[in-house]
Amino acid sequence: MIRALWYFFIVAVLAALTAAIAGVPGDIVATVGDRQIAMSVATALGLVAVLVGLAIFAERIISFVMHGPGNAVSFWQSRREVRGYEALSRGLLAVASGDGQSARRYADKADKLLEQPAMTLLLSAQAAKLNGDEVASGKAFRAMLAAPETHGLALKGLYEHAMTSGDLDQARVHAARALDASPATPWAFEGKFAIEARQGNYEAAIETLDKGLGQGLVERTDARRRRAVVLTALAQAEAARIEVPDGPRDEEDIDGGDAPSVQAIRAGALRHAIEARDLAPDLVPAAALASRLVFEDGRARRAQKIIEDAWARSPHPDLANVFLDIFPVEAAEQRLKRARALAARNPDHVESHVLVARAAIAARRFDDAREQLIAYAEPFPSRRICMLMAELSEGMGDMGATREWLSRSVKAPADAQWVADGYRTTSWAPVVPTTGAFDAFEWRAPTDAVMPIGSSSTEEAMAQAAEAVVLPVPVAAPTPPAPVEEAPEAQPAAKDITPAKVASADNSNEQPVPPAPVAAPAPELIDIHEEIDFMPPRPDDPGPAAFDEEDEDRRASW
Repeated sequence: MIRALWYFFIVAVLAALTAAIAGVPGDIVATVGDRQIAMSVATALGLVAVLVGLAIFAERIISFVMHGPGNAVSFWQSRREVRGYEALSRGLLAVASGDGQSARRYADKADKLLEQPAMTLLLSAQAAKLNGDEVASGKAFRAMLAAPETHGLALKGLYEHAMTSGDLDQARVHAARALDASPATPWAFEGKFAIEARQGNYEAAIETLDKGLGQGLVERTDARRRRAVVLTALAQAEAARIEVPDGPRDEEDIDGGDAPSVQAIRAGALRHAIEARDLAPDLVPAAALASRLVFEDGRARRAQKIIEDAWARSPHPDLANVFLDIFPVEAAEQRLKRARALAARNPDHVESHVLVARAAIAARRFDDAREQLIAYAEPFPSRRICMLMAELSEGMGDMGATREWLSRSVKAPADAQWVADGYRTTSWAPVVPTTGAFDAFEWRAPTDAVMPIGSSSTEEAMAQAAEAVVLPVPVAAPTPPAPVEEAPEAQPAAKDITPAKVASADNSNEQPVPPAPVAAPAPELIDIHEEIDFMPPRPDDPGPAAFDEEDEDRRASW
């Protein structure tokens, strides 16, 4: 609306000027040679306007003739670029939506229409990767290295290509190049660190971690944890280096003057283990290794203190093994005393009870061992509990119960292990071998081995366990009546430590047996361990031994 008013104003002004000029009296006389040309002012101005218009028109014609071909070329180039960028945009959308065939088609079209090799190569690489053509994808990424603006992107693509093909060395090279070109590149830092840790190059991994911390690519808390894990792995590797049968034993066994001595390797392992333990006090492998190396260094009390501090945070079988071996020549009673003191730092944990039970069995304190294990013996004891109960039964001389506990251990739930990404192991490692995940292991029971085989619920599993160990009471044959005589006082039956009796051992109350009016000859009872053999006897197994009165009293206490 404003533009229309503006045009109307201009036309009105021009009309007013034309009218004013037309009303001016007089003529304009021009002398050309012998002639004089006289015209009014309005006619003269009109003639000038016509001449100016003709001049402008002539200039347009000449400009078109001079620049027409170039303008035509520019026009077609513009249309070509528009079509090319349209194909590039549609190709990127096809990549985002996962349509590999359309992405490949649009990439070829954009490559023909555009003179932008960086963009078209990126689209071609992504399309080839989406279609599973790793060769074409790698070729496109290598071509992108020539352009400075796509150099980093090309290195990332080549890194991913190498990781997909399993070439860790080449992937580490690409990540290192990207990190050198741009030290603040997160993917390059993570990739280089993960590969170095996976390949066991722990010194380089620590150096990469320090650089990443300096660039702000990792938080300080996370960096401390990572450093502790890497130092623990480094200490394990150094300790294993001098423990192999064909490894160096003294300085004369090491070839080369620049090679470190055994003392230097052991000192390095000790230093790294202690630093790892200080950085991550809850890292059990670091504490166990530090305690063992400190003990080998001649500081047994210091090694015991490390175990005690770690036990208060997180009891673990590895800590228990090192703790029990710190003083190898001490008496069993003294070891049991130390085990009780360590268990008191975390008395409610199952590992504390197992530790005391192991030490009590070694000291032949079977009642104390039973007291520690009774709460975990039913209804679903783990394999380790079954094995300890079998060892306890064997120490008490009950070979039948021993065989029964060993039989139960076959199908018992698995004990806690180092578990990560479906991978299980009893030995900790900084990296999962199958997936390469760093610091992913957790100490827990495998989820697929919690319930007994064949059970779908807790009630069914308890029923199966009861049916497996509860035997029917033998029925005695009828006997003719005997003369009435005074019956002797009934004696309480002796108790055993078979799995069927353990669950009710603490809750059962002995009731006195009333005297029977008729004394009948007691039927001969059959030993259940002779009727049902849970485990075939070994050739050197003499079978159940006779029990003396002391053994009978011990069995009755169960």
